Amino acid sequence: MRPISAPVPATRFRRMRRSAALRALAQENHLSVGDLIWPVFVRDGVDVVEPVASMPGVNRLSVDRVVKAAEDAAALG
Repeated sequence: MRPISAPVPATRFRRMRRSAALRALAQENHLSVGDLIWPVFVRDGVDVVEPVASMPGVNRLSVDRVVKAAEDAAALG
């Protein structure tokens, strides 16, 4: 029995890259600042910072602390 072989095409069609819109759909990854979120948890009290055990680096903040943290975040852009 002889192996079946198909001819190799002379051109490789790039149908997913014809337009900028299709290229954007087929691209690997694109992450921008607008895709990020900032987890903020607010709790009652004054001058309170309480760590969230299941989320290292994330705290529950009292309203006065949230205002200061939001100002700092806005200054960063």
